[in-house]
Amino acid sequence: MRVRLACVEDGIDNVGFRKMSAFARQLIPDVGVYYVPTGNLRGLYRTIIMQGATRQDGRDIRAIAEELADSDLVGFSSMTAYSETTKAIIKEIRAINPDARIIWGGIHPIIHPEDAIQHADAICTGEGEFAFAKFYESFCAGADYTNTPSFWFNTPAGIKKNANLPLQTPDEMSRLPHLTYQDGEFIYRKKERSFVPIERSDFLEFCGLAYNTVWSIGCPLKCTYCGNTKFIEYDGGYRRIRHASVDYIVEEIKRAVDKHPHISTVVFHDDSLLALRRAVLKEFADKFKARIGLPFAMMGVIPNYVEAEKIEILLEGGLNRVRMGIQSGSERILKFYKRPTPLVRIRNGTEVLSRYAKYMIPPAYDIILDNPIETLDDTLATLDLLYEMPRPFTLNIYSLRVIPNTELEKDIKALGIRIEDIRSTYAAHLPSLGNVLVYILVIWRLPRWLYMRLRSRVRPSHEPQPEYMGLLLTFRFLYLVKRAFQHLRFLDFTTITGLVPYWLWRSGLVGFWQRHMVRHYKAAMARQGGDPHQGGVEEPAG
Repeated sequence: MRVRLACVEDGIDNVGFRKMSAFARQLIPDVGVYYVPTGNLRGLYRTIIMQGATRQDGRDIRAIAEELADSDLVGFSSMTAYSETTKAIIKEIRAINPDARIIWGGIHPIIHPEDAIQHADAICTGEGEFAFAKFYESFCAGADYTNTPSFWFNTPAGIKKNANLPLQTPDEMSRLPHLTYQDGEFIYRKKERSFVPIERSDFLEFCGLAYNTVWSIGCPLKCTYCGNTKFIEYDGGYRRIRHASVDYIVEEIKRAVDKHPHISTVVFHDDSLLALRRAVLKEFADKFKARIGLPFAMMGVIPNYVEAEKIEILLEGGLNRVRMGIQSGSERILKFYKRPTPLVRIRNGTEVLSRYAKYMIPPAYDIILDNPIETLDDTLATLDLLYEMPRPFTLNIYSLRVIPNTELEKDIKALGIRIEDIRSTYAAHLPSLGNVLVYILVIWRLPRWLYMRLRSRVRPSHEPQPEYMGLLLTFRFLYLVKRAFQHLRFLDFTTITGLVPYWLWRSGLVGFWQRHMVRHYKAAMARQGGDPHQGGVEEPAG
């Protein structure tokens, strides 16, 4: 049986797809694995001008479909932002090979199954590995596969919806094969309009010197704007944090570093890594430092779980960057998002992280702009929070976009408000003085008299003021320059991609800098303010 699996996304970092394709190859050793990147969100030019990923045109869709259509079974994985591209490819495959069976998995079918099932023969609505094994066994045996759990099926009698399998246990997660990582996959290149074997240069283009992964699964929160709400709707157990063993994740990373010695930073995209128990984090930090010995970053941090002791444990293991969700400085807006992170928790989290900022890249805090229900007081509350926050810090600045079929979409519709969905880039912000000030406050804490004067002219962030577009682009550029220098201080290339970082690594400069200059810099900082690993920093209250 000819089976091909394709990931349609803005890069090659889809950890769920890489996990699924590795599992599928245990069942079907010759399964074809394909990446269809719609663009590079880390590209410098598109980042500066606030544009999202590019779209595939008709000729691309045809070329992609022609390669995938020569199959008995084609499996897709995509997020909602790329669902229209996936639908176009499916339509073209059906025109070329009507006998090909189409399965669609990943985030979009889980979040919006009613949409996805209209275009595929089957969709996966839960964790896919064990469900796919059951489906494939029945499919090959000619049995009735429409009873497979965790799937919906298009049948002559209508759509058949099956309940999901139980969530994987930590032991089961620890027995899964390691992620597909340059193991004979193919990537679509627009310039050549064809699939070619994936190469090291592709990883450099999309990932720089970083290895991106996910260790723990689950999130204790249920924020209305997040796709996790649908996962929790299917199974409340998704709010519990599950993870494979420490040895499993360390071995996964070691395997990747052995293949790509240029990897200089590991990035964890877990929803809530700091929610793990201290003992687990200590085991991880010790083994990661001993066997990998690279810096690592945490992208999913919830203010409620920020503790000085956990940060110190991870710093000892190599932590060099933290990303934490703030979203808003308004209690009213946080309640609207149903995000149980009160301002006192946010302030405590930023205060704790600021005490250790000298030992790592400044923490990055997520902020959501352009919410149409914001009042002027809400906008000012966010600006005031940013003005008062301890420095240094940087921001990940997003414009509010709605993921279809989430609780936020229902809330917005109930209010009779129209807002763009996730298919429109969240990197583009409305021009307004308030949004300009967000960027300015990352770069520079204005004198209070000047801040208060500008603050008095602010409107709600969702009210456009076109005359400020030039200032918005100018200060966004300056913000990006400052952020780049903050990373270059550690020679960290998780946000700067391409061949330049690679040649700096080849020259030995990256390794030398991380082994010697960063260590000396941290030692100097420790002498000035106390070393957190030696107990010289005053223990934060709480």
